[in-house]
Amino acid sequence: MIDLLCLVADKNMEAVASRLLDRPESLGIRRVTREIVVHDRRDPGCFHHAGDILLGYRSRAAHALVILDHAWGGVPAETAVEVEGLLEGRFRRDGMGDWARAVVIQPELEAWVFSGSPHVESALGWSGRSPGLREALTAQRLWAPGSDKPDDPKKAMEWALVQRRLPRSSSIYRELASKVSTRSCTDRAFQRLRRLLQEWFPPTG
Repeated sequence: MIDLLCLVADKNMEAVASRLLDRPESLGIRRVTREIVVHDRRDPGCFHHAGDILLGYRSRAAHALVILDHAWGGVPAETAVEVEGLLEGRFRRDGMGDWARAVVIQPELEAWVFSGSPHVESALGWSGRSPGLREALTAQRLWAPGSDKPDDPKKAMEWALVQRRLPRSSSIYRELASKVSTRSCTDRAFQRLRRLLQEWFPPTG
């Protein structure tokens, strides 16, 4: 039996989840065995069909986690917390109790990996450039002065990559998730993820 089954909405999310789980000490957990499944219908697929997929792992994983974005057409509630509640209510009705939980990122995954860390500049091809990435984004009104991160991290990341003529790829997300500090991420969904993992997989010794 594996420790954790993760159902995620896309390859970028798979890359981030995999790299984060490779850093158990930074998350305050023990090392876990896991399988990560990417839904081919992305966020709507995770929302509408998670139960069917998770039931197939009920006897094969100690816990299950569904991770998706809140920003997609047809999202059934105004907040990520409400979407989590809808999913987990369905899980309980399907007899999965607290075995399966949901983490919904509002607005999108980039909120987890975009920060003022120099690793972000490096991953996005901005190391050593003048102006720096934060200053350039501020000039474009994509990063408000005094804010920890851009209001729309995905838009900011896409703009930065276009300026450097770099494609948006899972390798960038993998690099960011490998290096950016997890302790400084104040995003609600990330804090929820870490709390769930710590409850399920406390550090040993």
